[in-house]
Amino acid sequence: MPVICRTALLLLVSLTLCGCAFSVGSREPGPLPPAQGSVLETARSLIGTPYRPAGESPDKGFDCSGFVKWVYARHGIRLPRRTSDQLRIGRPVPREELKAGDLVFFTPSGRLSSLHVGIFDGHGGFIHSPSPGGRVREEHLLAPYWRSSYYAANRVAR
Repeated sequence: MPVICRTALLLLVSLTLCGCAFSVGSREPGPLPPAQGSVLETARSLIGTPYRPAGESPDKGFDCSGFVKWVYARHGIRLPRRTSDQLRIGRPVPREELKAGDLVFFTPSGRLSSLHVGIFDGHGGFIHSPSPGGRVREEHLLAPYWRSSYYAANRVAR
């Protein structure tokens, strides 16, 4: 076999084997790099991200608990996925003692089955992913809708 044919065959086999060893993407996302700054800075950086039912990423959108879970994960704090489970995490905090980064919970329909969660901003507001058609935004706890449906708050930050 001439040298050119052997070289071409060797090159073809090498390229074929390299293709088997390389894959684009993966099924499991790797760990997120830690975020710089505060939980609030991370949350605010997502303002404008669309709401998406069961959403839990900035690329596809967030529901309320997916938003909170994603923000805290960027700071090394693992939270459960469901709002009702997030309500059980951390230490309960009276409304008068809220600090930036505390989780605030609401029952807009008056029922625990429809819990909503956001991240307190330290100045009377909170950041959340509201509802279908909405986007991540900052609102005030004293707005009539949120004041009347306020339920509880928990401190989960270290």
